[in-house]
Amino acid sequence: MRESSNCCSIIQRVAKKLSEANELMSRAGALVQIATVQPPEPVVMLPISHRLPVGIESYVKAIVGYIDVGKENIIGIYGMGGVGKTTILKSIQQYYLNQSKFDHVIWVVASKDCQLKRLQEEIATRLGLMTLQENDDEKACGDKLFIYLKNKKCLLFLDDIWEQLDLQLLGMAHSATERDQQQPRKVVVFTTRSETVCGQMTTTTKFKVKCLDPDKAWQLFEQNIDGDILKSDGGIKFVAQELAKECAGLPLALITVARAMLGKRSWEVWNDALHQIRDKHEWSTIGLSKDSVVMYKAFKLSYDSLENDSIRECLLCCSLWPEDYEIDKFEELIPCWIGCGIISEFNVINEAFTKGCSHLEALMAASLLEHSSEEYYTEKYVKMHDVIRDMALLMVSELKRSKRKWIVKAGTGMSHLPRQEEWQEAERASFMRNKITSLQEYGASTFPKLSMLILRVNNCLTIPPSLFASMPRLTYLDISKCRISELPMEIGSLTELRYLNLSGNLVRTLPVEFGCLSKLEYLLLRDTKLKIVPNGTISNLSMLKWLDIRGVFTIRDWWLNELDIRGMHPMSEWWWDELKCFKGCHQLSVGINIDATTANIERLNMLSNVSIWDLIMDGENISELPNLDLGTPQWCYNISDNLESLTILNVAVDKLMLTARCLKTLHFSELKLLEKVSLNGVGVYNLRALYIYGCWMLKDVSWVLQLPHLNLLVISECPGMKNLISNFGNSNSSSNIRRLSLFFMLNLNCITEQPLHFPYLEYMQVRACPRFKKLPFGAEILKNRLREIHGDQIWWNNLEWDEENNKNSLTPYFIPDFRRRLWRQSRGGEGGSGSNGDCDGDDNSLENSEGS
Repeated sequence: MRESSNCCSIIQRVAKKLSEANELMSRAGALVQIATVQPPEPVVMLPISHRLPVGIESYVKAIVGYIDVGKENIIGIYGMGGVGKTTILKSIQQYYLNQSKFDHVIWVVASKDCQLKRLQEEIATRLGLMTLQENDDEKACGDKLFIYLKNKKCLLFLDDIWEQLDLQLLGMAHSATERDQQQPRKVVVFTTRSETVCGQMTTTTKFKVKCLDPDKAWQLFEQNIDGDILKSDGGIKFVAQELAKECAGLPLALITVARAMLGKRSWEVWNDALHQIRDKHEWSTIGLSKDSVVMYKAFKLSYDSLENDSIRECLLCCSLWPEDYEIDKFEELIPCWIGCGIISEFNVINEAFTKGCSHLEALMAASLLEHSSEEYYTEKYVKMHDVIRDMALLMVSELKRSKRKWIVKAGTGMSHLPRQEEWQEAERASFMRNKITSLQEYGASTFPKLSMLILRVNNCLTIPPSLFASMPRLTYLDISKCRISELPMEIGSLTELRYLNLSGNLVRTLPVEFGCLSKLEYLLLRDTKLKIVPNGTISNLSMLKWLDIRGVFTIRDWWLNELDIRGMHPMSEWWWDELKCFKGCHQLSVGINIDATTANIERLNMLSNVSIWDLIMDGENISELPNLDLGTPQWCYNISDNLESLTILNVAVDKLMLTARCLKTLHFSELKLLEKVSLNGVGVYNLRALYIYGCWMLKDVSWVLQLPHLNLLVISECPGMKNLISNFGNSNSSSNIRRLSLFFMLNLNCITEQPLHFPYLEYMQVRACPRFKKLPFGAEILKNRLREIHGDQIWWNNLEWDEENNKNSLTPYFIPDFRRRLWRQSRGGEGGSGSNGDCDGDDNSLENSEGS
């Protein structure tokens, strides 16, 4: 009876609650809508491989929640520069790269002054879509992208947009008709500094990224400073906390200040930094907004904390490149520092590059430069945060007391130079990577103060004869990759010129007047079509220190044999005639490619006052087998002692003996008969990077274990290899490699059948290695330095594991490889020398080489 009574009571209460609920539901129609966006579904736990930076986890989880719910298609992330928007976006991208919810996950950086056509080309590049043509207009490109993506689920990340973009033209349509027809989902997540842009983009959801609260700000500061210093001195810790407060919670400012104070152990130094950053008089004269002042104070402190003026000048030079541009350290940045005279005291060019790498290290340690996110396995590229670049350009204008001393219009899409009066007072001008095809005529001494002019990558540029006469103080000229076919004779009027980069042009002849450049120290002619050089044009340049003629075509054209021009000689001879007669004041460092004959090797060794810095030996169509034992007298002082990079290709040899004390980079390419490689003692002790392509008969590379400083190993198309390491010999069971890449290794089964440790491995990339089923390590490697494993998704899914825990632990570090086949073109269409004079041509074959 008691149980029956309880049941009746429960039924009565339920009936009452249902009646109340029905009444509330009947009133719902009269409610006023006060919210348009529902809260997200419960957020899933993210298997993100690396610990998320301080303060962004809540944003990442919330945005992933919105995307996974499936209702939001355009999500905007906005906030001031340096607040962490890109970091949030990258973390979200990394999560979805490990998911199968979308057919394509695409990352594109927009930046200020971005052209819609460039974004379309970059998206096509990421998709591997080859149908976009150079003469297609924006609508035609948009139609092709739309058709390709119409039946695909796609997630597009757009970083750093400054204005409204037509998503229809990017292939990311969101029409009501499509939604009604349940078309595959398209999602766009973008970052911007402007909330207005979010409105223009008709976002369904937007997130404002705020500065960190005091506790999280201090946590981030602590992560980027030496904790021992803070523990050892309470006074320093107090000052450090005050410094952190001055950064107002802005993450980039916190990191910049903290890195600037690394290694500072004196309370006086810390206190002086605090006084500097609080100096209101210094900041009040600049006229910046409150938000910008915070970042400028942090940048100025970091700038002043750099070791010397040379490194500071190096930093400012980085702002000459376009915003968010990936700068090639060895082909662009360090040569620029050398040409500007920042790095000037050296005997051979090797020393200059070593000094440049040291300066780079200092800037990276200070977080003023960062590694490229694209070419992750080579570390060949660096970039400058757009906010740091803004601060650097502001610093230049403050130091020079004029915004017109440096004119930087790089990568803005301009087709004409600014009006003469706008840059007449300029000392440095950068117009690189634009669409300038012709220059106007100028009067004599129009630009009396100009010392540096960069016009790099302006395709089909025509130079008027008057240009050079208008710049009497010019010391640095970069007109590389402009497809220039002829140099005007007036180039001889640049009598102050010290650095000239003509690489990647179609120039076939140097004018006789070229010999008047008596102060020229650095001459870069790489990847040109230079065929005819007047006698003495180069050999009489007495101040010359560096000559780069790599990639200058070796002439086998039949018609050159018919030439009978006194004082002229084809490429196969002019390099020899010019170098053997060189009588300069300095030892000349040379980068050169030669036919791989014993005679040519002996010639190089006979040269006086010349050292070979970078050598490319090509054995194509050479019947004679050269002696490639680098320990013989043929390879003595002039070649091996300063040789830093060696490329051997198309040579029919079955064995090689390596000895070169300075050698840092080594390429084997298309050595189809090569079976054995031997090392001569400590002869290759300094080797840092090894590339092996198309060596069909090579069975293994066990000898790499004898290279104590090797940190990059790239092997491709070597079908004879089943194991990379077959025996350890006298080597230990540990490898120092930091980056390992394996491409198209069709018969490769494993790295080694014996236990081998990789304590320094950071990146591994595997592509088209169908039999490679087992990684040489398990979860234990996570205690070391592993950051990422790149490869095909199918390959990863089919790997064999000793323990399921290994797979679960390593999967968050795996990133599917989308094969960035056209990545070079996505950098803006840099053209090499090309195979013809057509301006629409595109030949990047030598640009893609990793010779440096």
